[in-house]
Amino acid sequence: MTTVSWRQDVVGGALAAVLGAAVVLHVQTFPELPDGQPGPALFPGLVGGLLVLFGLVLVAKAVLARRRAAVPEPDGVPDAGADPRARLRALAVLGLVVAYLLLAETLGFVLTMGVLLALLMWVLGARPVVAVLASAATTGFIMVVFEELLLVPLPQGLFG
Repeated sequence: MTTVSWRQDVVGGALAAVLGAAVVLHVQTFPELPDGQPGPALFPGLVGGLLVLFGLVLVAKAVLARRRAAVPEPDGVPDAGADPRARLRALAVLGLVVAYLLLAETLGFVLTMGVLLALLMWVLGARPVVAVLASAATTGFIMVVFEELLLVPLPQGLFG
């Protein structure tokens, strides 16, 4: 592990943990629903808690790896951060999230999520058939969980 990647992991993990803690504290101000039903704080609180947990895990792993890194990397082993394709894939993830936010109300959840999720899987290296099938299954699963179980309306869009 290089010094730069070790520091990046520590800083990134610490920032994630702080952000998660801020979210957990903020959702405490959200209203509660009667009868003990999960309220609007449930999912943001879960995500915030996971950010804290995984941020701290990242910091701990970086510190432990730094201590064990007395042996330098062998020549010919590329640093993962040096791969320009990795940066492009990270930008693609962010771009597709923004595309979902811009298109979901117009095109609807099913079409937007299905297409963008398949595209994301393909960009990240899945075979096209696998990407389409996994995207369809994931989109269907999300629809059932949110619309049927949690009664959260999803954008209907053109085909509403």
